[in-house]
Amino acid sequence: MVTSILTVVLKVAELFLMIGVGVICVKAGMITRRGVSQLTSLLLYIVAPSLIVSSLATDESAISLDKLALSFGLAVLAHVLGIVLSWLFFRREPESRRCVFRFAMVYSNTGFMGMPLVQAVVGEEGVVYASIFMAVFNVFAWTHGYGLMSGGQRSNWKKILLNPGIIGLVIGLPLFFLRCPLPELLAVPVDSFAALNTPLAMVVIGCNIARVPLREFVSDRKIFWLSALRLLLVPAVFFAVSTLFQPEAVLLTTCVIQASAPVAANTVLFATQFGADDRLAARIVAVTTLLSIVTMPLFVLVAQAFTGTL
Repeated sequence: MVTSILTVVLKVAELFLMIGVGVICVKAGMITRRGVSQLTSLLLYIVAPSLIVSSLATDESAISLDKLALSFGLAVLAHVLGIVLSWLFFRREPESRRCVFRFAMVYSNTGFMGMPLVQAVVGEEGVVYASIFMAVFNVFAWTHGYGLMSGGQRSNWKKILLNPGIIGLVIGLPLFFLRCPLPELLAVPVDSFAALNTPLAMVVIGCNIARVPLREFVSDRKIFWLSALRLLLVPAVFFAVSTLFQPEAVLLTTCVIQASAPVAANTVLFATQFGADDRLAARIVAVTTLLSIVTMPLFVLVAQAFTGTL
């Protein structure tokens, strides 16, 4: 058991060392604000879809249609629980802050934090389930999340259907079901781009953290209240409910990792786009990301202990 605990903690520590590289790059002037934006675009539009396609273009026979369907159902469950729980809090906050807090409660950083940890802890089978979780995240974020942040505006369905995560699934799922690997000419560059996901995502997170002044991390107590809800309450409720469906070990661990990830970077993007409190959103993302070095390993260990894989 001690060995398993150390393995999880070391995996998370490795990710945070990469985050530290991002912080150093910004402090040293090696990466500018524009550079961070460009790296984020590369990650979202090239690297993330490549990871999804790479993970699905596999002959992994252990992943059945039933498991994929259950992974989809658990991803929907995670977001529905988050939405329901978010209604119970922050009622007295001004609208520009309330929508940010509630969005942050529901949407976790499935791509930048969840996916790399899934890849590190449970491997390629987990990446397949995590890809399904990311697709569900994108649909909810661009429907419920969009309406929440915009004050009730309807989302553009083209943005949902043409989202990089959805495109990756559209390409990857037929390859998965047909057991059809990519030809080597395509497989090598796709796999190479996919390999960039973890280090590049961590560097981007570190760059964003470096831009938040240290004093702002402790200036708003509500951020720590939100952090407790996002990092402890929501994943704990999800874990308790999801165990009723008796998912197998890799699937449960994957979904728990995704549900316990810190606040999604989309929180800042949506807040900026719709005139909400974007500085609050940036601080929330930074603080929850730092605190997740403790909470994410905790939930990984709980999931593995429950399934007997610890």
